[in-house]
Amino acid sequence: MFKKWDIILIALLICLSFLPELFIGSKQTEQYSTTYAEITLDGRLYKTVPLSAHHGTTRFTINTTQGSNVVEIKDAAIGIIDADCPDQICINMGFIAKPGQTVVCLPHKLMIEVKTDKNSNNDDIIPAF
Repeated sequence: MFKKWDIILIALLICLSFLPELFIGSKQTEQYSTTYAEITLDGRLYKTVPLSAHHGTTRFTINTTQGSNVVEIKDAAIGIIDADCPDQICINMGFIAKPGQTVVCLPHKLMIEVKTDKNSNNDDIIPAF
């Protein structure tokens, strides 16, 4: 049977098991003051778009030899809303706003990645969805 100290020890271990969630969870819900999107074509930087300071809706078209994509910025989020690629996966990825998130159009060799100036070592952090 369980003794009094066994129950106390089990309760203490259960409480301690939630400590990592408190630290990791607070990191993932952290608000970033300055976010921006880097748009790359064929591995080269095409354009940098500030997201945290953006208000309203802006659209622009990116034309390549493989085809074209229409990129839309809505407030602090960015996404591809139209593309002439056959699979349309980049459109289905939706809008992104958190650092580390990406939208990729493989047929057009286009990638949009959200980054932040807050911490240059954020490359190892996988955001919670």
